[in-house]
Amino acid sequence: MTSNATTWQELFRTKNGAIYQCDVTNRLILEFWGTHTAFSAQDYLQFKRMVETVDLRQMAMSTDDSHDLEILSMPRTELCFVLTLCEIVHLRELLDGARLMLELNSLLRECGCELSAN
Repeated sequence: MTSNATTWQELFRTKNGAIYQCDVTNRLILEFWGTHTAFSAQDYLQFKRMVETVDLRQMAMSTDDSHDLEILSMPRTELCFVLTLCEIVHLRELLDGARLMLELNSLLRECGCELSAN
């Protein structure tokens, strides 16, 4: 593990990746298919919207080779993911789970509750 791992709090994990929150850098870190990508909150939301707009139905139903892969560019970088239909479904699952955990944490804070690390 890197030294960053000690400051990262795991928000959500699937067998294909995880989303971490780093309170030191105010970043969300996407671990997906062996890569780690750090996002500001704004860039994370932009990337999440990009993933949500992929037309999964068209990818599944089309016989055209151009619909076999989707290229998703990371905001403010030259990095990109080239993903198949199944990989996009896995990425959506990961992003949706992290969204729910962030919402749950916000609700708990509003109620004055905190999750125990024990």
